[in-house]
Amino acid sequence: MRGAFRERWYVYVAWLGSGVSGIRPEEVRRTVGPVWALLPLARQVAQALGPWLAALLAARQGRGLAALSAEDEQEVAEVFAEETRLRPFERQEAWRSDAWLGWLLVGELRRLAQLAEAPEATMRRPGWLAWEVRYWALAVSLVRIGQVYGALEQREGVEAAQGIFKGALARVWRQAVQTERAA
Repeated sequence: MRGAFRERWYVYVAWLGSGVSGIRPEEVRRTVGPVWALLPLARQVAQALGPWLAALLAARQGRGLAALSAEDEQEVAEVFAEETRLRPFERQEAWRSDAWLGWLLVGELRRLAQLAEAPEATMRRPGWLAWEVRYWALAVSLVRIGQVYGALEQREGVEAAQGIFKGALARVWRQAVQTERAA
């Protein structure tokens, strides 16, 4: 099992980079919004975050923080039912205060890691396979991260956006690897 979540991420990046397959574009648009048109942004963000996310997933797995018990899977499935319904931001959503944008960035980075390691049983959507639910939810999360970063960059400039982004990465890392699983 060692490295399984990290390897799952690499398979996802290959799928995203080679031209997506699975659910028809019209079904994707109806279900998760205009993410199909934003796949270049998702690819760019996946490339930028790939090493960080792979290392985070490996660190969590190494500490035993990624595995769920069968009892936990039902609870997590209910949470992910909402997490996988997210859509890319509309323009006005991504243009809030700097504090709001920083908060959104932390939330999306956390969601990305959770989606990457969630058990297959938690990925549900009528008419979709579990991997399709995960892959499109990951694509939406990557797009949302790119949208928030773009808004930060336009509002605050490249240097300030990079600082906020690095701070968000560090915060999510700390929270993700220092959280102890409840016994």
